[in-house]
Amino acid sequence: MRDFNSYNGKKTQNESLNGSAKNLLNAFASKYEGASENDLISAIILEAEKGRKNGTLTDKDIDNFASTISPMLNDSQRAKLKSVVKKIKSK
Repeated sequence: MRDFNSYNGKKTQNESLNGSAKNLLNAFASKYEGASENDLISAIILEAEKGRKNGTLTDKDIDNFASTISPMLNDSQRAKLKSVVKKIKSK
């Protein structure tokens, strides 16, 4: 994947990432480029927890995000995404 803006995958339930979400993903990807997988997962969980606490991140948002990026991932990465989503939703 070159960047989040160039991704033209299938839309899920007639929804796609809006402009601010794309900007956030691009900023996040740039910030953590070259980081270890554990660092990246920890950062994602931390940001998600912040969003859950302040009420700006719902289970539906999490599911939409996962559905949107899942086609860009291989089987192993999808399994890790599923694990991260489960962790985020359980908190």
